[in-house]
Amino acid sequence: MSGHRSSAGHASAGPAANGRTASRTSRISLAGEVVAAIHGLGAAAAAREEFTARFSKRSFGDAQNLPVVSLKDHAEDTLGALISRTLDFAPSVSAVRRVAQQNGLRLIREADGDQHTTQLTEASVQQTLAAAVGEAGALDGAELYLKVGRKVARIDV
Repeated sequence: MSGHRSSAGHASAGPAANGRTASRTSRISLAGEVVAAIHGLGAAAAAREEFTARFSKRSFGDAQNLPVVSLKDHAEDTLGALISRTLDFAPSVSAVRRVAQQNGLRLIREADGDQHTTQLTEASVQQTLAAAVGEAGALDGAELYLKVGRKVARIDV
């Protein structure tokens, strides 16, 4: 067993494992235990959900160098063609369908710090970009993103 030995002779993680992540995890865990002890398990669960919602969200608007697709220029392109040919996020339309089957195809709308995600289905792959955006109700001035697995593109509306 590698690692450093504590004074009690037990192996402990080296300095690399004791970074910010371990410290943050410990603080979150301790906070949850304190809230549960004082206010009960329900309050602790609610507090953790609020913390996660408030501080763990990613805002795609902060991301730089995202590919951009114009709704005006690509309104009549199917999502499958757009993702596989224009964005080159997948090798084929069939691959885009597989991503959709695995719940990895999403339209994300960001407005006023909130995110609303629309899960796109296998049938959505054959829809036009304009139809998918219209169904998601995303034409209200919010920022719009297309997420394909881990890849993200911004849609200029």
